[in-house]
Amino acid sequence: MNNLFGQLFNKFRRTLMFVKRILIRKLGLVSDQFFFLDSHMQSQRKKGVKRLSVYSVPKEVSYHGVFNGQTAKNYYPERYVYMLDNASIDPLSGFVYDEDGVYIAECSAWYFLRNFYSWPKPFIRKPRKKFNGQFIYLHDIGYWHWLIEDLPPFLASLMESPNSIILSPKDPSPWQMALLEYIESKENKEIRYVDSPVQVDTLIMTGKTAGQGNPLFGLTPHPKDIAILRQFFQPFLSNETLANKLLFISRKDESRCPINIEEVEAFMELNGYQVINTGLKLSIFEQMQLFSSAKKVIFLHGGALANLVWCKKGTNIIELASQGYLPPAFSMISSICQLEYSWHSYGDLPEDAIEISKLEPFV
Repeated sequence: MNNLFGQLFNKFRRTLMFVKRILIRKLGLVSDQFFFLDSHMQSQRKKGVKRLSVYSVPKEVSYHGVFNGQTAKNYYPERYVYMLDNASIDPLSGFVYDEDGVYIAECSAWYFLRNFYSWPKPFIRKPRKKFNGQFIYLHDIGYWHWLIEDLPPFLASLMESPNSIILSPKDPSPWQMALLEYIESKENKEIRYVDSPVQVDTLIMTGKTAGQGNPLFGLTPHPKDIAILRQFFQPFLSNETLANKLLFISRKDESRCPINIEEVEAFMELNGYQVINTGLKLSIFEQMQLFSSAKKVIFLHGGALANLVWCKKGTNIIELASQGYLPPAFSMISSICQLEYSWHSYGDLPEDAIEISKLEPFV
C-alpha cells in the first residue's frame, strides 16, 4: 500500500513539474536564488560549505570544429571537492540545496535555467526526513549526462571520502544499478535508495562542468572527468594490444533515426561490422569491453557514444549526422582521448535516409 502511494505521489509530482514548466515558460519567470560551487562559492555562499581539495587544475583543451574543421578551444578553471552541512537532496529531480534551501546550480547535468522549469521555487522547505552521517549522492539521468558529467564527480567524491554512505534514487537505471552493485560487492559500501526529499548531516560533492560557465553549459567533456573514468574502470577495459573490432552504432527504434536504418545495418554487417543498438541491452561493463577493443567505430549521433571514452588512442571514429543536429561533444571527446575523428553529413534532418553509396568510401 505504501509503495502504491509513493508511486502515485511521484506521478503527481511529475505532473506538477510539467505544469510548472509550462507556466514558467509562458510567464518568463526564473528564480535568481541559486549559486555555483566552483564559480562563486567563496564570495557568495560561505555558510555551511567547505572546500576539501582541488579536483582538477585549470586546463585549456583544443578540438576541431565539426563544421569548419578549424581549431576551437575550451578553457576549464579549477574545480574542487566540497563538504556541505545539512544539504537537502530531491531524488526525483536530482537537485541539491544548501542548508538554507538555496539551489546549487551544477548539481544537475542540465543547464541551470532549464532546471528551474522543473522547480521554479527559490527555496524549498527542509525535508522531514534526515539522515545522520556523511553522504555522497549519485543522480540517475540519461546515459550521456550520467557517464560524462555526473559519474566522474561522484567517483572523485568517493575517493575523497571513501567511508561516506552512498545515496541513490530508488529504482535506478540498469547502468546505475550495475555500477552500485559492483561498488557494493567490491568495496562493501553502504548504499541507501530514496524516493522522497531528504536532508543529510554532511554531503561530499564535487563541482561539475555544468557549473563552469562553459560555452555549452554542461555539454563540454572535461579531461579530468574522462581520466577518472578510465582509471576507475580499468579492470573492465580490453587489455588486447591491438584493437580489431569494427563497430556500427545504430539508432534503430529510437528518435533521430534515418528512415532506412535496417538497410544501413544490413550493409554494415555485410562489410564486417558488428551492429550495436539498444535492443541488445548490453551492460555498462560489456560496452566498456566492446569499445575498448574497437579499431573503428561508425555511428549515428546519440548518447551511447559517451562510450568513446573507453576507446584506445588512435581508434578511427566516424560520425554520421545531419546538418541540422551536430553538437561537437564527440569531437571534443575524440580530441581528449586522441582518437581519429571525422564526420559525414547524410541530410538536413536526422530522419533523412542515408544513401548507401555514400557509406561505401569509408567502411
